[in-house]
Amino acid sequence: MILREGGIMRRKSYGFMGRLFLGLFCFLFISLIFVGQSGPLFSAQKPTAPVPKSSPQTKPSPFDYSLILNQLRARNIGPANMGGRVVELAVPENNPSVIYAAVGPSGLWKSADAGITWLPSFDRETTVAVGAVAVSSSHPDIVWVGTGEATARNSVAPGDGVYKSEDGGRSWQKMGLESTRFISRIVIDPANPDIVYVAAQGHLWGPNEERGVYKTTDGGKNWRKVLYINPDTGIADLAMDPSNSKVLYAAAWDHRRLPYYFRSGGEGSGLYKSTDAGETWKKLTNGLPSGVLGRIGIGIARSNPNVVYALIEAKEGGLFKSEDKGETWVRAADKRTYDRINFRPFYYSRLTVDPNNELVVYVYSGSCYVSRDGGRTFETIFRGAHPDHHVVWVDPHNSQHVISGNDGGLDISWDGGVHSHAVQAASWAEVYNVAYDRRDPYYVYVGLQDNGNWGGPSQSRDRAGILLHMWYPCGGGDGFYTQVDPEEWYVLYRNLQMGGIERYNLRTGESIRIRPEAKLSEEPYRFNWNSPIFLSPHNRHVLYFGGNFLFKSIDRGNSWVKVSPDLTTNDPQKQQDSGGPITVDNTGAENHCTILTIAESPLKEGIIWVGTDDGLVWVTRDGGKNWENVTKNIKGLGPDNNWVTRIEASHFQEGGAYVTISRHQVDDFKPYIFKTEDFGKTWVSLKGNLPDFGYLHVVREDLENRNLLFVGSEFGFFVSFDGGQNWLPYRRDFPTVAVRDIQIHPQERDLIIGTHGRGVWIIDDIRPWEKLTPERVKENYLLFDPKPALLFSYTRTTDMYSDPGFAGQNPPYGAAINYYLNPALASQAKLRIRIVNKEGTEIAALNPTREPGLNRVYWNLREGDISATSSQEVAAEFGRGRGFGAMAMGPYTLPGEYTVVLEVNGEKTEKTLLVKEDVLQGFSLEERKLHQRYFREATELARRGNNLLSAIDKWSHQISELENKLGSAKESDQALRDKVKIVKEKIEGLKRVYYRSPEEQSRYRMPLKVAYRGGTTAELIAGLPGRIASYMGAPTQTTVEMMEDLRNFLETLEKKMKEVEEKDIPELNRLLAAKNFPYLK
Repeated sequence: MILREGGIMRRKSYGFMGRLFLGLFCFLFISLIFVGQSGPLFSAQKPTAPVPKSSPQTKPSPFDYSLILNQLRARNIGPANMGGRVVELAVPENNPSVIYAAVGPSGLWKSADAGITWLPSFDRETTVAVGAVAVSSSHPDIVWVGTGEATARNSVAPGDGVYKSEDGGRSWQKMGLESTRFISRIVIDPANPDIVYVAAQGHLWGPNEERGVYKTTDGGKNWRKVLYINPDTGIADLAMDPSNSKVLYAAAWDHRRLPYYFRSGGEGSGLYKSTDAGETWKKLTNGLPSGVLGRIGIGIARSNPNVVYALIEAKEGGLFKSEDKGETWVRAADKRTYDRINFRPFYYSRLTVDPNNELVVYVYSGSCYVSRDGGRTFETIFRGAHPDHHVVWVDPHNSQHVISGNDGGLDISWDGGVHSHAVQAASWAEVYNVAYDRRDPYYVYVGLQDNGNWGGPSQSRDRAGILLHMWYPCGGGDGFYTQVDPEEWYVLYRNLQMGGIERYNLRTGESIRIRPEAKLSEEPYRFNWNSPIFLSPHNRHVLYFGGNFLFKSIDRGNSWVKVSPDLTTNDPQKQQDSGGPITVDNTGAENHCTILTIAESPLKEGIIWVGTDDGLVWVTRDGGKNWENVTKNIKGLGPDNNWVTRIEASHFQEGGAYVTISRHQVDDFKPYIFKTEDFGKTWVSLKGNLPDFGYLHVVREDLENRNLLFVGSEFGFFVSFDGGQNWLPYRRDFPTVAVRDIQIHPQERDLIIGTHGRGVWIIDDIRPWEKLTPERVKENYLLFDPKPALLFSYTRTTDMYSDPGFAGQNPPYGAAINYYLNPALASQAKLRIRIVNKEGTEIAALNPTREPGLNRVYWNLREGDISATSSQEVAAEFGRGRGFGAMAMGPYTLPGEYTVVLEVNGEKTEKTLLVKEDVLQGFSLEERKLHQRYFREATELARRGNNLLSAIDKWSHQISELENKLGSAKESDQALRDKVKIVKEKIEGLKRVYYRSPEEQSRYRMPLKVAYRGGTTAELIAGLPGRIASYMGAPTQTTVEMMEDLRNFLETLEKKMKEVEEKDIPELNRLLAAKNFPYLK
């Protein structure tokens, strides 16, 4: 094996005139910066020449690609079976139905119904990472948020200061303190909401001056730092005396995290008190542990503010209690109890005192504990909840109402934590990696922080969406990579922390551990917290796995061989115990000098790239026989501690690759992304206009268009259409959440996005993005090849009587029709979109949108016999909650090929659409044709029935008005009166047997015989289309016979009405004319 060192080596928004100007001039100035991707996918107004290849260093295109980017909507599919890490709760003083939850990496969420439903409240700011939330007790619409999650774990996201809302979280204003990065607590003066204190924990990965306690007296316009210890020490907790707002307690924490080490404790740690609203502070020591202190949590008894508790990390740490407002302290719990209830102090060290009982104290860590004797003894509560608790809120009006926030989300109890239910109403899943299989529809697989690996469908047949029960676990621990056999979907590979790789069989639920193991005579292998698994694109039995060596298996992990030497720096200084100087914490989160990313070229077997957590990039061209370290050829990085987050091997050049590198763990939050085309000899930066505050986790190159790139940042998702020169943030209903992984499904061309805090998102069918190159956007319009559409029926797998919890979003039903309109003509274009069958007959017309740029509309696979206007009329006339509005839609179409015709200002372009048959239905073509036939007949009957009802109502109303006018007429008008009476009796006779039920009459108040039939005859006729539409096959013989019976009945009534209209009404009108009365019309 030979080693060789080195080598030569926000959506912009334009007004209409701006878009018009841009569109007119893009003909002159668009540079050919993309590789042409011409082909059969699209058709244009006129043919264009092939786009020549160009280097990634050409001039940027002036075309506004946000007009393309934000027209494709991302949908969140979950999962929500588990939540995310809830680190803080805030509830208005007198309204426990309103709950604000700071879900660390997921954002701020709000419930207005005591936790039944939840909505995000903080999606559009620079970051969704939240560490603190507080609600004003005097003005509950005033809410403060501190960004940057303060749990100090390896995966937390930094923030950019504090935000304030004055409307209950609907809108936010940034109020400064950007450089604090991590905020642990916010305290609002209960009498004056303009007085606010902020506990700034400060930078996690480096020293900084912007940490300590900050105070504002003008609602955040100005801030003063009122407590500061040193550049390494921040404030981990802050509490205010509920009886005296001038009395404050602050817990100072000296700590530091590095890529390979975490330190909790130092000379700066301590407990401080102020009695003058933060102007001066004194350190509390009497009765507290001496020596080095670590993290400290504070709790004050609201029922007796003299009682204060402190949870202190120290060699002789424990739970301490003061009964004189902190002047003196005694140990409440012994060291053994303390070690049990706070076993990872840096991650927990929080407590809550029951606001109604000074002796009831909640301490939470791996489990949730409560003491009812002032901290001497503890019992476990929330036994069924997810472990790792970070916050407990106790209702001041009902101490039995308790909420726990933990690594699995929220658990709500109404009996003091004895029983509880988990919130599963939102997707807070913290995804590390995503994968997919090749089923139809395909399934998505995720590895989740502290929640194992899960699989679930990309779409479902349930009308409600992708439901909780459709997701299934694939292994426990902290879930990371999943790789799925492309031919045997039930065989997958997954791993948990410290290299715990397993092969899992989805059919049987069996798993087998397949981790490579060193001999006892050798040094143990090192594996990262998130060890990469890579399934070869050339051989589905070949598996690669990264430790400090690259391992290869050709038998699905049953055996392994090393195909590399140690590819890390193997620095012994980076392989020490973590967590000191007080508490050792070797969970694997700081494992270092390991491989972090693997990529094999899809173009040639044996070209393999490897990146490590200590900053090295390697490539082999011969399957591992020879390796080249190309790290030093990457210019513009710091000297060390470069975290190689992802390598993407190019789909277009054997020597091509992309690499993302993060330096956030050395306090550098800039994005670093590079590209090589020559096996790493030279590299160019693709940073472009990516925000400086936003380190990167992943890069993906499109499978068809080499200039279409995707990156996942700690603060959102970005797309480049020009090879990385310019980047656009994707903001279409997508939060500024950390994007940890991106995959492109090779068959469906769906973009699958794994977020660390908001689950999985899918952008369906990105082929329009792939095809809209700089040459193509010059066209006046383009129509893209539609994906095949499946003709199927939705099901329902849940009841309809309670809130179903979270449901992932299905794609809209039917066929997606994608087309492009040049911005210069979009708003004035005359558009038509028609669906034509093989016989050339138009079977449906769609309502087109006229957005500048990309447009996507859906055909619901129904043949449109009734216009949208009449649809609304029918729904208003017959629906009224009785389900009789189906006649507003045509019948489902037949499986087969159709032509989509786009007409723009009279010019046409066409594409073929395939409508696929659902094999689960098993309908013959003849059965489907019978469905269409009888649906059309039912629709025609319903239309005639509607016309008859309208005629009856019209003549009945006019006769009534005529009777009123005749009331004062002379007796000599008796002949006229007699004729009116005859006409009225005929109309009333029709009305007695053909009518709608009164609007105020529910279906349960119908006359019994009407109820037996399910409605009046008019309602039965109106309901015929819906009865047939609910089933895509032929209707039953009973339904056919019922239709015939109703048709005969309707024809009889129509004849009677025709006699009235053609004989009686004209005769009556002649009599009216003779007496100078107005005609009936």
